[in-house]
Amino acid sequence: MPLVEYSDSESSGSSGAEGNGTKKQCQQGVKRKRTPSPGSSLPPLPDTFHDLYASTSRISNQDDPSLHGGRQRVTPHIEGNWPTHIYIEWYPSTENTKRLDDLLANMREDSSLEALQVHSLLKSDLGAELPLHISLSRPIALRAEQRRPFTDSLINAVSKSSICPFEVAVAGLDWVANYEQTRWFLVMRLEKAPRDSLNQLLRISNETVQVFGQPPLYADSQIRPQVHDTRQQKKRSIGRSQTTSVSASQEYPAHVAALNHMDASDSFHISVGWVLTAPSEALVEKLNQTRHDLQLVKIDVHTVKLKIGNGITAVSLASKIDSSNKIIEK
Repeated sequence: MPLVEYSDSESSGSSGAEGNGTKKQCQQGVKRKRTPSPGSSLPPLPDTFHDLYASTSRISNQDDPSLHGGRQRVTPHIEGNWPTHIYIEWYPSTENTKRLDDLLANMREDSSLEALQVHSLLKSDLGAELPLHISLSRPIALRAEQRRPFTDSLINAVSKSSICPFEVAVAGLDWVANYEQTRWFLVMRLEKAPRDSLNQLLRISNETVQVFGQPPLYADSQIRPQVHDTRQQKKRSIGRSQTTSVSASQEYPAHVAALNHMDASDSFHISVGWVLTAPSEALVEKLNQTRHDLQLVKIDVHTVKLKIGNGITAVSLASKIDSSNKIIEK
């Protein structure tokens, strides 16, 4: 019996209904049958296959940084809360993985100290390839009874939107810190997405999390700049908050109108590596001088993913993009 049974011409079974209006708006080009990759007689694995093994086994029930390369938990675990994240997943091609591996190897040449070692996000400790992602929410926490309503709310919002699958390009490289300044990430910054699609998905995510008492992503500096002092405003951040409790709605009351006009195009990114302390001047200078062809990297976006605990829900957009960048009906 095969490990996974599915038809070569069928969808991989992502959650979320498609509205007829949205489907018509996204329908362009000619429908093409999916074909297996060159040199293979087998059809590609469905997207949902990767979701079955998305989580690693828990080594300890305590926060032990020594088990995680020195990383410390930013959001403390509270019994009964479920860690939650909304994101876009991207598996780099073999060619793109090599580009990024070479980039990280180049960065490691100038980081002899353990705290400055650039850790890769491309592969696990056992060498297995890992997916990268574009965040659409902060790491938040839901109560057990909120999981199903939250999932339904996100599915409905994405399904009713007019957002079609799209392709976004890499704009360049940068070092950015998380909100708590506990880790610095080597990231690929992204170009503004066609039809403002990333901002549209972010607005849907932010509105959804706020209904459930959670803080929005990338909103602090644009909606509530008075909260941070001048020095904090000047620090680069990737938008994580010190407050992710279920009572966070008290911190973020009724900013939906402002969120609808927020442009976070300069904030979207894909992290490829990290260090525990601020990058040295040598690392920053090396990145500025690094020649790369990452502008050739394109990310196809056709699914939004929601992870609650170890469970993953894939919310499909209305259609898919083929290799010629034409939108086609599923």
